[in-house]
Formats: sequence, structure tokens, C-alpha cells
Amino acid sequence: MDLKRKRSSGPEEDFSGKIRHCEKILNAEEEWYIKKRSRSPEEYSADGREEKRNRVDAKTPPPLSITNYRLVKQLGKGNFGKVMLASYAIKDQLVAVKIMQKKTGKEFKYVRREAQVLQLGKECPFLCRAFTTFQTQSHLLMVLEYASGGTLQTVIKRQKIMNSQKILFYSSEIAVGLQFLHAKGIVHRDLKPENVFIDKEGHIKIGDFGLACENTPGHKTRYGLYGTPGYIAPEILSEDPYDSGADWWSLGVIVYEMATSKLPFPPERNLRQLLYTIIYEKPRYPKSLEPELRDLLQQLLQKNPDTRLGVYSNIRNHPFFSSIDWVKVERRQLVPPMRPKIRSVAGLSSKNIPFPKEDPRETSVLENFNYVDPSWQE
Repeated sequence: MDLKRKRSSGPEEDFSGKIRHCEKILNAEEEWYIKKRSRSPEEYSADGREEKRNRVDAKTPPPLSITNYRLVKQLGKGNFGKVMLASYAIKDQLVAVKIMQKKTGKEFKYVRREAQVLQLGKECPFLCRAFTTFQTQSHLLMVLEYASGGTLQTVIKRQKIMNSQKILFYSSEIAVGLQFLHAKGIVHRDLKPENVFIDKEGHIKIGDFGLACENTPGHKTRYGLYGTPGYIAPEILSEDPYDSGADWWSLGVIVYEMATSKLPFPPERNLRQLLYTIIYEKPRYPKSLEPELRDLLQQLLQKNPDTRLGVYSNIRNHPFFSSIDWVKVERRQLVPPMRPKIRSVAGLSSKNIPFPKEDPRETSVLENFNYVDPSWQE
């Protein structure tokens, strides 16, 4: 393993250093969901102080007005805010609306980054796409395409252990999505089955870019603990500089979970044990795994990111994908192993859920945030 080490005069001191390292991480975090600010220089910039304090113009085009959206039900909730299923009246279309309260200028930079990544969705079929992003007096809203098939996590729970063909399908589409992001200099940093959605046709959509960061391709320039325990790469936990290789580790964990219905490093243990095993121990590979799949997992779950598949070699060339036509993958021409049931607007509840109340004290405007995908209005 090529992990950051401190000076040690012997095995006992080295072992004690490992324990202290885990304890340091434990003391720094209060929850299992790790979401710490990066130590990169860009994270210490003006923190939104350049944002102007103005009132939002009431005269807005239809896509940028909440009056044209009817909230139907809540799809998810987190520290960022909540995601609601909604109906867009102009096109009689179901969409997902991410609603975030304007708290402090510090959050603007992260929201803007997520919005920018979501706008790239129109260029890659395996990324969640933003139809429009806009703001009210005290809220930021992102209107996204609605993935009616739920999440990959739901599929894994339902399927238990997937066969190789299903793993091929989902992992190949995720790989194409990751390669697109990385070519744009973007690292997801929180890739997990809950953040991989299934669209109405059964294809995947990588989403939830709230922890995404920009990174120069081929250079380890990122620092800081980000992600979800069980899916975080060892170099992140070791506080080493990292790059897109962290996403390939997370893909390895997802493939392992699809193949076994378990995580390579089970989170049932306490957090201290979990962090220790991810950094220093090897996962167990069931004998039932096919040789090519076992090798794929071993290559993706390399502790040293420099020798990890996706970093030192193109994952498309691995023998596990020998039967895959990558041109068909990129064109969404592979036949999905399952097709979700399509729900219409008419079949949903007629009950209207009100938008969050506006706070008259919040009048800050996030400049250059309002966006409408021109193709959505065609």
C-alpha cells in the first residue's frame, strides 16, 4: 500500500500511529455521513461575499416561476434541503425539484458548482440533467429530469445478488458517465447506489453532485474528507491528496455490492473499525465470483490509486467487458435488464403541497444562477 506514513521506530509505534489516525478522524466527525470542507485554496475564497443583496425580479419566464410547478410528494431530504416530485404545468411533465434555503453566502459556491455539473447532463446520457435552475427571494431551486425507476440501491435490494449480465449493464453505463465527468475535470466524491438513479427506460443516471469538485485531470489536487463511509477511497481517509481515482474505488464498491449484496467493508462495525479496514485490510472475494469479475473488483479496489483500474488503465479494456460494444453503450442502445413502470401526471394525487414559505429577511441573489436548457422548451 502506498499510504501516507509518519515516522516510526518499530512495528508497535507504527500500529499505534494507525490507531491514532483513525481516532483523529473519529474526533473530527460527529456523524457517519462525512461532509467536511476541502482544504484546497479555492475553498477559502470570498465565501460568497461578492454576492449582491437585491430582490429577485418578479417578472420571470414560465420555467423560472414556482407558480408553474405543482409539488406532488417528497422524494428525499437531507442537510441541503429536500427533493420534491412535481408537475410542470406548461408541458404536463413530471420533474424533480431540489429546493434549498438560502442560508449563508458560504453555501453559494457549492450550489453553483452542483448546478453547473447538472447542466452538463444534456451532453451525457448517464448524468442527471437540469432543465432549469432559478431562485426565489429566499430559496434556490433546481428542476431536474425525474428518474421514475428509483435508485440502483433499490434494484440491489430487490435483486439481492445480480448476475454478470446485469452487472455488465449497470457498471458499463456508470463507467461511461464517470469518464465523461473526469474528462471535464470533475470528481463526484459521493458515488454510491443511492446516487445512481434509474430513468423511465431503465438506463442509469448519476446524480446528486452536492459534493462534486473540480480537479485537473491527472493531478492529485484535492484534500478533505467527503463522501459516505463504506464507499470512501482509502486515500481520502488517509488525508492524502487525491483525484478522480477516488470515484473508481467507489465504483468498485458498487460492483462488489451488486455481485454479493454486501459491501467489501461492512458498515455494521463501528466507525473506527470501518475506517481502519478500508485503509489497511483487503476485502474478501467469494469463491462464487467469476474469474473476470473477481479480477475487475481486485483492480478497482486497489489501495494504491496509482495502480487502480480507471487510473492506470482504461476500464473499457478489462476482460470483464470483452462482450460489451462501447459505442452501443454510449448511444444507450443496450437493452436494460428492467424497465420501470411509467407514472403519468394524471395518476398522481390532486393534493397540492405548498412551496416553503419565503423569508423576507433573505434577499440575496446568486448571480448567474438562473438557467434554462433551451432544448427543454422545444
